[in-house]
Amino acid sequence: MKTRTSADIYKSYCINHNANYFNVPPGIVSIFLDDSKKGNSELKDLLVDVKELSFLIINKKNTDNCKHQYLNMLNIQLDSLKFYDLAQINNGKEIIRVKVEKEKNHFDELVVLVSNNDAIYCISFIGKIQPKKVVNLVKPENVIAITNLDRFQH
Repeated sequence: MKTRTSADIYKSYCINHNANYFNVPPGIVSIFLDDSKKGNSELKDLLVDVKELSFLIINKKNTDNCKHQYLNMLNIQLDSLKFYDLAQINNGKEIIRVKVEKEKNHFDELVVLVSNNDAIYCISFIGKIQPKKVVNLVKPENVIAITNLDRFQH
């Protein structure tokens, strides 16, 4: 099967690697974000531009691949679709990689890859996303809003 979109990549992980893939309405996510926590107001601002929000979760405990292999595989596959690296952060507990699919004046898709000891999370934001909103969100003090993902393991 030839991969044509990022969703094709995510779905193939469900089929071939026992991963979970699901969509969440962006408006619902905004409702549950506490503005007093760092990064949440920037995430809410970005979600205004998002039409589709999806999560891919690869539980490392259910796989026999080495720790970073899935992160590297996802990165290579997204690069093949013309995604570009925007930022990479290693906070000691997680590796966070931010990738974008760029048009002239906006991003069509923002992908945040988060790898920790338990899982790899791939969060896909699709819409007509303003670059300034992405830059505000990926600042080290704000990125915590998209890295607290262990609650999705259950």
